[in-house]
Amino acid sequence: MERQRHDKLWGFEDWLYDDGKVLIKRICADMRLSVQVHPNDDTAKTVGGRAKTEMWRVLKDGPIFAGFKPGVTADDVVRAVDDGSFEELLVRFDAKVGECYFIPGGLVHAIGEGTSVFEVQQSSDTTFRLYDWGRVDAKGNPRRLHVKEALAAMDLSLPPPVPGSSVNCAYFAFSTHAAGELPPAGQRRVVYDPVADAIVELAPSAPAEFRNEVFSVTIH
Repeated sequence: MERQRHDKLWGFEDWLYDDGKVLIKRICADMRLSVQVHPNDDTAKTVGGRAKTEMWRVLKDGPIFAGFKPGVTADDVVRAVDDGSFEELLVRFDAKVGECYFIPGGLVHAIGEGTSVFEVQQSSDTTFRLYDWGRVDAKGNPRRLHVKEALAAMDLSLPPPVPGSSVNCAYFAFSTHAAGELPPAGQRRVVYDPVADAIVELAPSAPAEFRNEVFSVTIH
């Protein structure tokens, strides 16, 4: 896949790699993204679309929202969509460069204003927009919400993420490696050098040593 830049209402996405299983992006948010949720493997069968689990590695400090506060119910969610109090339900993180956040399908989330992340996700564009912060376009029209689908896809039992330094799930693994370190071998890897802004796919047996700190994505 050739790199693609996608300009959005809230900023832009730089699509770095897509093999049909995993999509890797750089996301730069000038404004908050909508509060949204993606289906997991099970809910995709009933609500439609393709499952999407993702992770973020923070590139620029800023707020993110991920998961609900304890005790939030589906009725609370519907009420907050209607009365505009949605932010009160969400867990907010003041994310710092280097932190990783795991966002499984079913977890409600949003990237906040000024935040930039390196994102690894299942290759899917299924997004159910639950809340859009009251935004309207130049004609005064709000963007379409997908409340019914989002309620069916979200999982209120999922806890908020715990910031870490790596992620390993059923679909991919992510880790950061200092200059001169060798990313793990044995499986197909995609390595991104944020200093050089370069991405390369490596065969399982290929040697790999880099001058700069790199992000390594192993595709399961």
